[in-house]
Amino acid sequence: MKYVAALASLLLTTLALPAFADEYKPTDTCTAKAEKIADPSERADFMKSCVAEAASAENRAKRAQHDKEHHCDTNAKSMKLEGKKKTEYLEHCYKESDFKKEQKPHPKM
Repeated sequence: MKYVAALASLLLTTLALPAFADEYKPTDTCTAKAEKIADPSERADFMKSCVAEAASAENRAKRAQHDKEHHCDTNAKSMKLEGKKKTEYLEHCYKESDFKKEQKPHPKM
């Protein structure tokens, strides 16, 4: 019975993994860079500074803008927009937040 439960857990984890593939984790990139450092104390210092830099307000703002652009591009693709309509939509979408209620609506497509 233990094997069945373990196998089911492994199967569910494998199926759910693509759903979390887009999630950004600054520790992933820091860990990959830190693996090249041999000295444990230097590695710990590097990880502290790397994670602190990744969590800085500037980097969070850049990541938020990148996520917004990815969201807008995905929406434009799913709406099958092309040419001028796509350009207008993307320009508006990049500047506005879809989550704010006081925003201006997207241009009519």
